[in-house]
Order: sequence, then structure tokens, then C-alpha cells
Amino acid sequence: MEIKNIITRLKQADYKYSEARRIKEELKRRPLSEQFEIVSKLREESRKSDNSDIIDVINDIINDLDKK
Repeated sequence: MEIKNIITRLKQADYKYSEARRIKEELKRRPLSEQFEIVSKLREESRKSDNSDIIDVINDIINDLDKK
């Protein structure tokens, strides 16, 4: 799953946390190594973003995947 696609989906979503939930479910089906890679890239995106709504949902995704 491309990071650009994740970020685009989050930005375009009317209900960001609902979209984040769907993304988390998709990511959980991925191999663990791919999940770690995506979490790393999401952290970078979170630092770059100036949109607090996007940062919040990205952090929600990261926190959920980090529980593993």
C-alpha cells in the first residue's frame, strides 16, 4: 500500500476516523515487515504535515499498529 494513497484517502475523507479505521484493517492484513515500513513512513508524513486533523488520524493509525 502506497503512503501517497493513504494520505490522499485521509485528506479526501469526510469522516477521517472512519477512513482511518478502514485503512488500519487493510494494513493489519499485510505482512508485519510491511506494516513496520508503513508506520515508519507515516511517522515522517505526520512530522511534515501542517494539518492537525491529518496528523491526529495518522497518529491513530500508528498507535494502533504499534500495539503489535
